[in-house]
Order: sequence, then structure tokens, then C-alpha cells
Amino acid sequence: MAFKSLLDDLSSRPGVRVTAVNTLGVRGSGLRAPAALLRLAREVERAAQNADVVALHASTTALHLTVPIAVRASSRRGLPLIVRKFDGRDFMEYGPLRRGVILSALSKADLYLAETKMLVSAGRSAGLPDVRWFPNSREMPDLSRPLGRSGKERGAASCRRFVYLGQLRRGKGIREIVRAGEGTRDPVEIDVYGTLGYDIDASEFEGLGRVRYLGALDPSDVLDVLSEYDCMLLPSYCVSEGYPGVILEAYGAGIPVIATRWGAIPEIVDERTGVFVEPRDPEALRAAMLSLVESPSRYRELLEGVRERRMEFSRGLWHERFVDFCREVSERRDRSGAGDGA
Repeated sequence: MAFKSLLDDLSSRPGVRVTAVNTLGVRGSGLRAPAALLRLAREVERAAQNADVVALHASTTALHLTVPIAVRASSRRGLPLIVRKFDGRDFMEYGPLRRGVILSALSKADLYLAETKMLVSAGRSAGLPDVRWFPNSREMPDLSRPLGRSGKERGAASCRRFVYLGQLRRGKGIREIVRAGEGTRDPVEIDVYGTLGYDIDASEFEGLGRVRYLGALDPSDVLDVLSEYDCMLLPSYCVSEGYPGVILEAYGAGIPVIATRWGAIPEIVDERTGVFVEPRDPEALRAAMLSLVESPSRYRELLEGVRERRMEFSRGLWHERFVDFCREVSERRDRSGAGDGA
């Protein structure tokens, strides 16, 4: 969704032409992998013929395959290369061969954009020439117009309705949410939205009193639905946790979060916008929820904190910065070329 939004934004700008090459399907191709890689390389080089900048947007698991292809295409055409990596995994944790391939290829990129500040630091420590922060982002609508619950209700700073939205898997803390919700006697509601098919199924929500599974949401409905709740729950301990989009969706709706101090989550949640709990601890999660139920003043502080920080992750802001990055690497390459020819 974030990548598609960036493509749509760039394509709508006067004088900008974007050619997108789909890199999905290269990993896991088995015996067909060499042919798939060759086909991808040809498509990228063909697209680069009419480009001013080559920009690769890839997950960590695909870097060893896709970055060398992007490097080859950009170098053959004399074009600057930007590599933007999704998710919070650090490729430095891979084995020496895979890590070496990625580092060698990234060292030839003009700019490497990492999703988290931890990964920016890791890239710089590894000796990469230019590493910058490019976080996950979302639409941040004007909160002066009421979303979902009325402004009067929101102003009352009542915290009773909690929500989880995302993949239904154990690593996201789903079972901890169930145990925390079902273990409280206070009048709270917890609704869970997401797609089944991982390691959690619908049977785990049967016979519950306070926790309800309400199915998957269409992306276009997320903001309006979240704005009907008071607080987001994300007690995650997923190993690949970068900047979870659901936290930014919560900010878009103007609500705080209860989350684990896990991965890069503390880079986007702090004491102004949320409450931290320990991973795999339903008792701590329950206590955190009750702390907001029982303290309207603390909840009101979090609402204000979200309003103050949310624009840091505005999609419009980061789309504009990506355009600036493209201009910067192009100008840098032009200056370098002029210097070589002098």
C-alpha cells in the first residue's frame, strides 16, 4: 500500500514519468529462479533506458537478488541509484556470503534509505557511503473535523474501547490480547480485525466475552473504523518488526497505542503517544489498559501527544522528500560527471 501510494503520487505530478517493474516472485522460484532473475534484469534495464534515476524498493529478504540487478542497470546507463529497504530486519545478521553480496551491491548505490533509525546506524557502521532515514508513513487527515466518534465524546477523554488491527499471528501478541481482555472485570471492549491463515484461527475467539473477532477490513475503511476506538493494542514480539503501519494508522485516527518495547517500535512510540508493556505478558497488558481506563487525565495527555507527533510520519511529507532525494542524487551525479570530464 505505501509503495503504491508513492507511485500514484509521483505519476500524478506534471512532468514526471514513472515506470514500475514488479520484482515479486523472484524469491522462492526454485528451479525457475535463474530464468526469473534474467527476465527481471532485462525488464529493469529496459525501463532504465528512459529514466533519470533508478530506485529500488525492496524487502530485506530480497536484497541479495534485486540490488545487484538494480546496480547493473543503473551503471550501464550511467544513472544514479536509490535503494529503499522496507521492514525492520537487519541484513547484517545474515551469513557472510549473503551479507557480503548485499554490502557489495549497496556500496555502489548513490543513496540507501532505511526504514528505522537503528538500520541507518547499522548501515553507516558497515561503511555504506550515504544512508538516510525513510520511515513508513500514512495519510494524516485533519483532526479538526470529527472522525468516527464525535468530538464531544473524544473531548471527554474516555478510554474503554480497544482495537487490534493487523496480521493474526502469535508473534503479534494475539493470545496475550485475548488473555488480558478476558481476565478483566472492568467494562472494556476489545475488537480484533485481521486476516486469518497464519498460526491463529477463528476458533481462538469462540466463547469469549470481551474480545471479539470482526474479520478483515478493506484498506479504505481502516481510518474510519479506527476512529471509533479509543486506543490501539500491539503487544508484538515479531522478529521483523520495523515501523508497524497500524501504529501510524492509529496516529492517523488520532488515538494512542499500547505496545511492546520491541524492535524499532520505541522509535515511533514514546511516553507522549503510548504505553509500553513487556512482550508475552498479558498481565502487564491488562494493567496498561486499566491504567488508561482509570485515569482520564493520562489518556487525555496521550491524545494530545499523538496530535503533536503524528505529522512526523505524514505520507505527503515523505513523498516530497523522496522527490528531493531523486533530485539530489541526479545533481550529485551530474557534478561528478562534469568533474570527471574536466
